[in-house]
Amino acid sequence: MDYAFRTTYREDADTYVEDRGYPHYVRRGNPHFDVLDAEFGHILLPGHTATKGEGRWWTEEGCPFLESARELKLKALHENWLQAEADATVECGGALVDANERANRDVNGLITAMEAQGVETAEFCLADNTFRTLTLAQLKAVRLAIIAHAQLLYAHKWSRRLQIEGARTFDELEAVDISFDGV
Repeated sequence: MDYAFRTTYREDADTYVEDRGYPHYVRRGNPHFDVLDAEFGHILLPGHTATKGEGRWWTEEGCPFLESARELKLKALHENWLQAEADATVECGGALVDANERANRDVNGLITAMEAQGVETAEFCLADNTFRTLTLAQLKAVRLAIIAHAQLLYAHKWSRRLQIEGARTFDELEAVDISFDGV
């Protein structure tokens, strides 16, 4: 049988994973499982990959395209983190404020200016584009809330990165939630 995919990985006794540009599972009970098992069952141990080249199949320990899938998941995690940082908001003192890099810079600048000028209050634009008069102490609390939120996003990213790097199967890799919803 001629296969359109490059490699076949045997995850365990009941699962083959084909490379179709993405991991495609063929589990026991799937009509294609018996075909793959007849072709590879005698040459593939669990945790090994068969690759076709020069008219024949050869096997190796591990799964090269699991690494490719891992790289894609890490890239998507990084992109989601950048988007979460750009769209970040945090509640502080009953108001929702932007918590992105620009907001951090603006709050720091406002605090510096207020301290230099001896001003105790300033108009501050909230995330919904309304204004509120805040004291210097309130602005410092906003700054700390922004910093804390950035640290939460960063910790979430690294936690998920470690899960992705530690995944030993496609199921484990797919199970890693890379969203930043609720963070």
